[in-house]
Amino acid sequence: MPNKYEREIEEILRNLERSEPKASFGQRVSGRMRRRAGPRRGLPALHLTFSEWCLATAIIAALAAGGWAYANGGNLITGILALIGALCVLLVAISSFLTKPRYSSSTGHYTNVTPLRNNPFRRLMANWHLLRLKFRYRNRKNQER
Repeated sequence: MPNKYEREIEEILRNLERSEPKASFGQRVSGRMRRRAGPRRGLPALHLTFSEWCLATAIIAALAAGGWAYANGGNLITGILALIGALCVLLVAISSFLTKPRYSSSTGHYTNVTPLRNNPFRRLMANWHLLRLKFRYRNRKNQER
């Protein structure tokens, strides 16, 4: 059984090494490969729903009201920020009744599948886990020799 996993890990590592960019002459710098300068990517755009925006606004208003109340004591500004936060929390609570569902059950063949959201950290975490796996495998391979 462990041999099966080792073969699978070896295959993953071979595929990783194939997908790494090849270094041409003069691109090696102190043992590491230098990446080519490509188009820079900006920050990922935030695609939040109405209820998510309301929740974010409520959290920011609560933090601002708390900070203002701590620094200057309770006054009109604190009350206004608290009302904004309460209104946003109320909108979050009733937003499911106000907005139309994006996906209707009659359009798709698979009604029990939840669509995945784009998580900008998913690829970063996957690369991190593969790198840890790669080093762990190399350490075990070197200890066996």
